[in-house]
Amino acid sequence: MAFRNFFQNGLVVNLLFLIVLLAVNVLVNLQYEPLSNVRLFVYQSVSLAYIYVMCVLHNKYVLRLLIHKSQYWQYIWAVVGWLAIVTTVTYTLRVYVFRTDNNVLWLGDLVFGAACLLIGVGMWFLYRGATLQTMELRNSLLLKEKELQYLQSQLDPHFFFNTLNNLYGVSLRYPNKTPELILSISELMRYQLQSSRKQLVPLEDELQFIRNYVHLERARVRQRCQVTFKKKGHEKDLLITPLILIAFVENAFKYAPSSMSASYIKVELEIKGETLLLKIRNTVPSNKQSVSSTGVGLNNVRQRLALAYAKRHTLISYEENNIYYTELQLTLDRHANTPLPDRR
Repeated sequence: MAFRNFFQNGLVVNLLFLIVLLAVNVLVNLQYEPLSNVRLFVYQSVSLAYIYVMCVLHNKYVLRLLIHKSQYWQYIWAVVGWLAIVTTVTYTLRVYVFRTDNNVLWLGDLVFGAACLLIGVGMWFLYRGATLQTMELRNSLLLKEKELQYLQSQLDPHFFFNTLNNLYGVSLRYPNKTPELILSISELMRYQLQSSRKQLVPLEDELQFIRNYVHLERARVRQRCQVTFKKKGHEKDLLITPLILIAFVENAFKYAPSSMSASYIKVELEIKGETLLLKIRNTVPSNKQSVSSTGVGLNNVRQRLALAYAKRHTLISYEENNIYYTELQLTLDRHANTPLPDRR
């Protein structure tokens, strides 16, 4: 951090750049002049350092007239004055102080000063563009992180509401199962609270969370719905945004079970390399009944996918012949044996 702050200091950066510039100037001139010509090398170094300082002052103060205040005529007169001062000083250094070349007119000093000014202005605009782009990217990432945190905070009460609603339904039909289900729910809640503080979690933990949820829901639907859960591939070393899959599984259990007709839920997970494919098929009763819900689950997860997996996911969902199809493909991150960042 101290090293980074050191190079963020404008004075330090300009000083280091000037030293490099002077070193390059000496190396280039050694091809044409012997090192014994000390007066020439000193003159060129002093002149170059002076012009560099003047360019820095121009970019810091004079250029503001053009960029921030749009004072075009004032800027033109300021540049004319800047060129006059630079030309006078460099001409005086060359002819009267170091006496390196008395035969060249002051016009050469003017052209050299103008060329340095144009290069300095061009570099300033390049630096300004890169800085603005970096700031925009940083602000975009901060905004993205805040949106993810907000969506995550929405998901917690949503899942809590729906799970308690399911527990209530089970307790009415099978009171003896209530204590066991409360323990299962506590495990689900514990994982949810722990994972909500992280940007990424191990895929194997997330899949175990889904298995536990499916087990809980099986106890609720029992004979009213046939539930199948299959997984292919290895999830080791893969990372995923927490609670990004559960909304689709939860939605299937919300609408599929029916006491009037045969119903089923099929959840299939396939992992190939860093690609995760989630396929869910569930029946939809023709006489759909209203279901208690906060109504934010699927909309929430779509927004989270757009933020966390932009251009790295495809989501297809549709209903056909009373069967609802969901297919989600994600390109996941791979664990690099580094601690997972907390989102605190």
